[in-house]
Amino acid sequence: MRSEERSVLLPFIISWNLRNVVEHPSSVVPKNFCITGTDLGEYPIDGWKALFIEIPEKTQKMDIVGRYSHAFGIRMGNTEWNSRRIVELPIYVHCRNADLGRLKTVVRHWSDVFVQDDMPCLAIAAKCMGFYSDQREAQYVTVLVVWNDTTARIVSLDWIEGPLEDCVTPEWHIKTTPLLSLRESIEKMQTLYRQVNWDKTCYAIYTVPTCLGYRLQGKTTEAPYAFWGHECGYDEYSLFNDDLNLTLSIVQDVFFNNIREVKERKIQRS
Repeated sequence: MRSEERSVLLPFIISWNLRNVVEHPSSVVPKNFCITGTDLGEYPIDGWKALFIEIPEKTQKMDIVGRYSHAFGIRMGNTEWNSRRIVELPIYVHCRNADLGRLKTVVRHWSDVFVQDDMPCLAIAAKCMGFYSDQREAQYVTVLVVWNDTTARIVSLDWIEGPLEDCVTPEWHIKTTPLLSLRESIEKMQTLYRQVNWDKTCYAIYTVPTCLGYRLQGKTTEAPYAFWGHECGYDEYSLFNDDLNLTLSIVQDVFFNNIREVKERKIQRS
């Protein structure tokens, strides 16, 4: 490992080791780009309770209790979550625009730094929301999670309000793809929400780490969701789609060297 790579990885190694012995490792680690721990992934959605990024055992999961609620006996849904199937995502801190080069180094040496090889390196979330009928709101959220071996999954949530009397318990549906190659997953993400035609439709993009979204043209604000640091919002589909494709191309670039190394290892084994 080259000396410049060691200097990039050192804060990650320190923070990852400290997370097991210090309650708040970020207060001990120098203010460098690093990972201070992990958290259960949640969809960036406006709702009344957390909806987790889970890989359902049968590829789909749903809660349609809202359809059966009524004015005199509202039953709140108590969907059981499988903690072993919820995607854990890394908590990046001090992630600036210029850190993409460092992120490439971290991804390339992911297995050398972190104990959890099954933890994704990064995630991209895209959201579409609006009123589909009579001021009834719908939100679609699609999340791309990518691992260091360039495999990926797309997990999605459709959240839909019903009539006024059961808006308190909207129905939702989760589904996931099988493991895909990075190329396949990017192709599937490139045309998201093209056919959606709701009233007051708007869109948003979220990235983990935030440096993946440094070139986006939408309106960037602090995200109202604890895990997703920044929200980039759009009123026009064309601008949203351009920025989504830009973000996906940056993700592909982050993994370029890793993809090449994986191919070289496969050739050596054959």
